[in-house]
Amino acid sequence: MTGIVCALLFVGVSYFANRRLSGDSFRVDAYLLAMYAATVFCLAILGEAVVNSLYHYFVGENLWQYHVMPVYNHNISLLAPLLWSAYGMHLYFIEQTYIKYLPSFMRNRRSHALLHGLDAPLVFEVTGNLIFLLFIGKYYAYYLPGDLFHLTSVRVIPLYMICIFFGLLLLHWLEKQKRHWSIPGAIFSAGIGFLYLA
Repeated sequence: MTGIVCALLFVGVSYFANRRLSGDSFRVDAYLLAMYAATVFCLAILGEAVVNSLYHYFVGENLWQYHVMPVYNHNISLLAPLLWSAYGMHLYFIEQTYIKYLPSFMRNRRSHALLHGLDAPLVFEVTGNLIFLLFIGKYYAYYLPGDLFHLTSVRVIPLYMICIFFGLLLLHWLEKQKRHWSIPGAIFSAGIGFLYLA
């Protein structure tokens, strides 16, 4: 239930805030919304499994541990289809606001990845963890470094920026492909299959 509350809150606030900011230029294309949700979900769980494992290999401890429905050595949560898809929808909404308001020299994937790399951990993760702490008394994702009260960590910011940059490359490539609902469906199914293997 807490995961549903988080997802609805993130999507709802992002939708209304970005619709208001973008005005008449704001559009909801159901196909692209589904593509962003499915792709972000799938890439995020693959990235979490790889990045946290590499961090553990080089640093000697995990960067984070999921405390709610964890799998893959606490690197991923089974709530990922819900919460990462919600972040994908937010990404779709806020990209429209960026295109409208950012100066021309910042309308590129590098600048967008920089901004998303701050937004994802400092807003999305902190808010999500606070909601879980409020409702069930434990962190959703507990960050071992205590620099930001274990709600997130500044150490994850550059990792987000790198991963989001490549994710945006893939998303923009997918946007140019011939539309077929089987594409986001297959991407989402691949993510579910990966979770099932845990």
